[in-house]
Amino acid sequence: MKYVSTSGGTEPVAFAEAIRRSIAPDGGMYMPGDLPKLPRAFFNNMGEMSLREIAYVVAATFLGEDLDPSALKKIVDEAFAFDAPLVQIADDTYVLELYQGPTLTVKDYSARFMAGMLRHFSVPGKPCNILVATTGNTGAAVANAFYKAEGVNVFVLYPKGRLSRMAISQVTALGENVHPVEVGGTIEDCKRMVDAAIADSSMESLGLTAANSINIARVLPLVSLAFHAAARLDNAGVDASKAAFAIPSGNLSILAAAAMARRMGLQTGPLIGATNANGTLGRLLAGEAVDSVAQPVRTYAPAIDMAYPSGWPRLLNIYGGDTGAMRADIAAAPAVGDMEIAYAVNLMRQTSAYTLDPHAAVALCAARRAAPDAAKLIFATGHPAKQLDIMTRITGGAIELPVQLTRFMSVRRHPAIVPPTLPAIKKVIMNYN
Repeated sequence: MKYVSTSGGTEPVAFAEAIRRSIAPDGGMYMPGDLPKLPRAFFNNMGEMSLREIAYVVAATFLGEDLDPSALKKIVDEAFAFDAPLVQIADDTYVLELYQGPTLTVKDYSARFMAGMLRHFSVPGKPCNILVATTGNTGAAVANAFYKAEGVNVFVLYPKGRLSRMAISQVTALGENVHPVEVGGTIEDCKRMVDAAIADSSMESLGLTAANSINIARVLPLVSLAFHAAARLDNAGVDASKAAFAIPSGNLSILAAAAMARRMGLQTGPLIGATNANGTLGRLLAGEAVDSVAQPVRTYAPAIDMAYPSGWPRLLNIYGGDTGAMRADIAAAPAVGDMEIAYAVNLMRQTSAYTLDPHAAVALCAARRAAPDAAKLIFATGHPAKQLDIMTRITGGAIELPVQLTRFMSVRRHPAIVPPTLPAIKKVIMNYN
């Protein structure tokens, strides 16, 4: 299969080139040139398949021509080495816990998948420098996935004053080939720095690759999660074809992946793009113009604090630019404010003895608004302890710290501190090459 730019101005490329480039020469993001329908036999057997088995079938559909089956299976098995259990929290509401990996976030799946792919397609003797902009979860997952990888440097850019203590610890504790960079700006500034560095021809020989969701290797593995969610719901006696899938939506990578799954034959109820106070998805779906360089508002759900979703071109690509067709699949509930997030977290603790993280709380609130009468599937994208400071503020009590996080707490290295400019990050990169 070939991969095409969302901007449509360059020739299709093979998967290996798409993940190494990250961004197409015309500035677009790569997408599969085709979204093939999965065979009926797959859907008939999906309920008996594990997440890892589902992920392999989906990956082989996209990449069967690019990798030997045994190599692909090894990468998938390592990326999906932990399950995503389904938990019922109310009569009509279920949570898919996507945070069982080493950094307790859904992004562990895609970061490990990307790391495996880059290892497979690496060129001996050629440097590899990974750039990632983060508000916490992405940086930790990417740093962990590439930690101690031979011949690889990882530069984690994060905005000053916007990460929790836990998030900072996860990207500063590792050392070795992981280089934290504190940027005197916003997450949008960090993303622009990554894009500018990738596009800088003077650094082409350094093998710069973006590990944010702009990279197609970060999106493809997420497609499997929608199939897995439907299989687990059906096994629980819930008709997944009528259930609302509520997805915390910042840069829209998981929402885009779920939309891809629908185009490949998965039947679900509405996909709900759940947004916090920064939510622009509803305006984009309505065809309104949105400021692409706006600054995000700080909220209780920082992983989706995005003023403009970088994954929007992917959704447009999936639906051929037809926002009407998009609205038939995707519902954008009104933005969820911090007071609603706090109320939802505390309500579920009281009524179900279950602790949602703030991002899952956004999804729950959005689902109850957009699909009040449907069964609801909440994508829980991070463990509550990932937002320790915010959760303590919301609940007024202590949140149990999982063992996966305690290993990051004893050591913290000083990050490079830079202004939000290309020359600044370029200097940091050159220091390690």
